Amino acid sequence: MKDAIATSVLSKQWQSLWKKMHELKFDYRDHNLTRGTFSKDVCTCLLSHKAPVLQSLHLNVHLDRCNPEDTGILIGVAFGLHVLKLVLEVQSIGQDFIFPRSLYTFKTLEILKLKCKVLIDLPSQLCLKSLRTLHLHYVDYKDDESVVNLLSGCPNLRTLSVHRHAISYTVNTFTIAVPSLQKLSIYNSHGGDQNWGYVINAPSLKYLKIKLFSGLGFFLIENVMTDLEEATIVIVPKIIDENILGSLTSVTRLSLKISPLALVSLELHENKETWWNLLTSMLDISPKLQVLKLINQLGKASVKWNQPKNVPECLLFHLEIFMWKGYTWQRADEKEVARYILGNANRLKRATFYSKRISHEDEEDLKNVVRDTSSCQLLFK
Repeated sequence: MKDAIATSVLSKQWQSLWKKMHELKFDYRDHNLTRGTFSKDVCTCLLSHKAPVLQSLHLNVHLDRCNPEDTGILIGVAFGLHVLKLVLEVQSIGQDFIFPRSLYTFKTLEILKLKCKVLIDLPSQLCLKSLRTLHLHYVDYKDDESVVNLLSGCPNLRTLSVHRHAISYTVNTFTIAVPSLQKLSIYNSHGGDQNWGYVINAPSLKYLKIKLFSGLGFFLIENVMTDLEEATIVIVPKIIDENILGSLTSVTRLSLKISPLALVSLELHENKETWWNLLTSMLDISPKLQVLKLINQLGKASVKWNQPKNVPECLLFHLEIFMWKGYTWQRADEKEVARYILGNANRLKRATFYSKRISHEDEEDLKNVVRDTSSCQLLFK
């Protein structure tokens, strides 16, 4: 904006070009320190704007310099210019800026990014039909219902990014129930232990990124995400369980950084070619695993399995029950996995393979790798 206005003196044809800029950014740090000057300057620029659509508006305000009432007026003026993308970053020493409820019904807004000292107070559902992307970074919420009403009023939301402080206690259950959601990112910073967490219901999700540290009580996924393609998970052991891991069965690219689990029973469904990567990771991070069930739903050859560099602790000391339903004895990759588990499971008591027409030769091959045939019952059904 400064450059556009400065160069307008060079030519009469350029004098009004600054009024037609499609992307505007105003930062309180670039303006006079006098209270009210920032809001006056920004309001003047917005009221002078002549473009039919304002593509993007970024406001970085400090409530000591631009009070909440003036900030609300600036956003209202921007919505009158049919802004498509709004980034609002609020700085304050104390009070929050309550985002005006009247502006939650804006029909053309496609991208909304709220940062820092913004309060979401929504006693009823809103309507943002055009919103595709929503970022909620360290904002505050009046209560659980405000979160539900915000997200349920975005029926076409595709991307959601949530960053929270662990010390935030106004929301006990952060519910993300968005059927249209395809990309979800959750970052929870360090803080004290709190009895709150997340509930996710996003069956259309394709990309999931979770970074959860201390201060969280639970993390529940209500529907298995069958379209999930890529997941990155950094998580603490208190809240990780089969609920999260069971939702990763369709993922094709997975990055796990998880502390050792207290998991004792695990069931994995094989319906993607690269599922061996998940199996290897789960064996490594589940030292107490006693029951392992593999369900083959693939019916065709998968990629080569890269066995763990070191034998997982669960195989050496704890695994007692192993079941493989739909075992395909003709596949080299499945043979390799079966031989590895049977050959390294020192405490195995029962192993059951459900397979169509397995040959006597292959049965004997698996029996020969069992560590202790006297204490382990090997069944073929």
